[in-house]
Amino acid sequence: MRTAIVLATVGAALLLFAAWGTLTAAGRRAFDEMAGMIPYGAGALGALLLVVAVAIALVRALRD
Repeated sequence: MRTAIVLATVGAALLLFAAWGTLTAAGRRAFDEMAGMIPYGAGALGALLLVVAVAIALVRALRD
């Protein structure tokens, strides 16, 4: 269960970073032009980590 919690925490942090990078003026200023892909990549990775964390938690809950 610790793995799922860690993955969910990192995923949520990445999603928050992605939101800051794309939705705020300071974030858009920090990531202009090609560097603007960084928040989108972080958001995609964060969403993937959250899905994996939920899958791990479900598998462990159903197995026990």
